[in-house]
Amino acid sequence: MFIADSDISSLKSGEPPDNKELIENYTLGQEAWLNRIYDYYLDNYIPKGGSKVKVLIGNEGTGKTHLLKCIEYRSREMGYNSIYFSARNVENKINNIINFYRMIAASIDFEKIITGLCLKVATNMGYNQDVYDGSGKIMPLLIKDGFGQYDAAREIRNAVYNTFKDSDLSPSFFTFACIITRDRMIDENEVSTSMAKNWLMGEKLERLERKSTSLFERLQRTNARYWLNSLIALLNYSGVKGFVVLIDDLEVLTKKDEEFGKFIFTPNQVKDFYELIRQIIDDAELLNQFFMVIAGDRSLIDDEKRGFKSYEALWMRLQTGLVSSGRFNSFADIVDTDEHLRILGDTFPQKVSKKLIEVLSTEGFERNSEININNLNDISNLKAAVIEVGLRAERKVRS
Repeated sequence: MFIADSDISSLKSGEPPDNKELIENYTLGQEAWLNRIYDYYLDNYIPKGGSKVKVLIGNEGTGKTHLLKCIEYRSREMGYNSIYFSARNVENKINNIINFYRMIAASIDFEKIITGLCLKVATNMGYNQDVYDGSGKIMPLLIKDGFGQYDAAREIRNAVYNTFKDSDLSPSFFTFACIITRDRMIDENEVSTSMAKNWLMGEKLERLERKSTSLFERLQRTNARYWLNSLIALLNYSGVKGFVVLIDDLEVLTKKDEEFGKFIFTPNQVKDFYELIRQIIDDAELLNQFFMVIAGDRSLIDDEKRGFKSYEALWMRLQTGLVSSGRFNSFADIVDTDEHLRILGDTFPQKVSKKLIEVLSTEGFERNSEININNLNDISNLKAAVIEVGLRAERKVRS
């Protein structure tokens, strides 16, 4: 495993590094919550057509981002299309359903969609993956089997239509699926495929582009919700196991900009985002194989003017997750990461520190105990432990 300087910099700031293997090697306490997410949701409920929204709430330094990163890496490894982003860093505010759709669409592997759909058509034509892998034309195989070029093209078009006609795709997404599979399997037409990709990303097509592709519908606020549903259905149909969306730092909805002293989100923007989450929760039957986890600090609960309680339609669907049963409930819709950390025990930060030191030592780092470290008293013990390890880590000098 290679540990980059940027990974150590992340540890120094108390943040999980962008290094899948490193995070997996020092993640402890998975039995309390993560394993339930992996085993029950990602391995069973979601791939069988389920849909779920979970919420992580807790003070700074209680492991929210680390948990999200673990889910991101594991879900991707399991075959999901997985996206993680911080609400603080997105270029366009996530309250806008159009922006939300575009961020989701930008995360998909377009080639994987085309290949998956082509394989589905080829299977219906009697060609298994050993014969045709979906990466190019299938025409040569049909010609080799005795079809003339015209008849082969007609056979493919009919197979494409018959494969998707009974799908749950909307008319526009049905047209999209037909375009990209026909282009790949018959013509390998990169121009129309590129236009179709731009359309799927929510970009506006020119008049002649709309005419040549028959993709006339435009992404708008009024239909973005249905586009999201259709995009997920398209992914499922192309063989992707499901969709995982992880949104961090949602407390930004309740905060003011430090420089200008104004709220970052207007009241209406906060309301729009909460309505989006409410719709996703209520669309469970439409959003097959969709898993979403949102995370933020306690202001999302405590701030009655800007937190979840400010939007009753959403709060009614979430508040049952806060009912105390006297013990940590790993299946609750709202998970308190302070409580999660508490059940892991008072010595958990020390265990994480010890494990992280062990991992770094194995990968060529030594611990400098002479460095003076101050000002860690005002943060959580867990975050302080990670920062202390990062600050003392020094790469061994090769002789």
